[in-house]
Amino acid sequence: MATSDIRWHTECRRDYLDTIWDVITNEKPARIMEIGGTTSRSTSDRPLPDHVQSFTISDISAEELAHVSDEFDTLQINACGDVSHVDQRFDLIMSKFCGEHMPDGKQFHKNMHHLLADGGLAIHLVPTIFASPFLINWLFPEQLTRKAVQLLQPRRFDNKNTGKFPAYYSLCRGSTRYMQNALADVGFSDIKVHEYYGHHYYDKLFGLRQLDAGLSRMCARNEWSFYSSYAIIMTRK
Repeated sequence: MATSDIRWHTECRRDYLDTIWDVITNEKPARIMEIGGTTSRSTSDRPLPDHVQSFTISDISAEELAHVSDEFDTLQINACGDVSHVDQRFDLIMSKFCGEHMPDGKQFHKNMHHLLADGGLAIHLVPTIFASPFLINWLFPEQLTRKAVQLLQPRRFDNKNTGKFPAYYSLCRGSTRYMQNALADVGFSDIKVHEYYGHHYYDKLFGLRQLDAGLSRMCARNEWSFYSSYAIIMTRK
């Protein structure tokens, strides 16, 4: 994790990957699953160590799973639906910018608890709802927010990227106390939340960029995690 007192959004992806590799290296999970890693696997920058016996890519879409290399296992499930039929158990489950697309965050985490082996760890990187761009995305119609993202981030809609999916931000918060209470009800006994502040959505909007950056700095200094922009959520079964 970042060593500074305040974690900024520019550090969240690196910290997420560092955390993943720290777990893989030190805890030596044999069975790993990534939710929604069909086009951008979190561990793709390094070869997997020999102690990893299986790496499963999970997605709701059979079409997306068809693009996964044969070296990985695949599992087609609705991560927010019924997974009671799944017999596999995993030592590490991870997701990157996937949890915000789950309509029912509590059911999603219940499913992760079901799919984890005893002592297993789940790590999720998510945007958090009350940062203004994500709050706007949640409140306004999808057709309108899609056009806004196309204007501000056109690269997300090129042939190499997936564009924009509806986001619900259910149980996507930076507040450790709120998340601990909610996820303890699911059955997790070890819950950590690392929040990050700031974002890049207003980079092209002079004035609004400075205003929001100032608000983010103030909230970060006062540890007002309700206005964090991203969080790494870690839960152990």
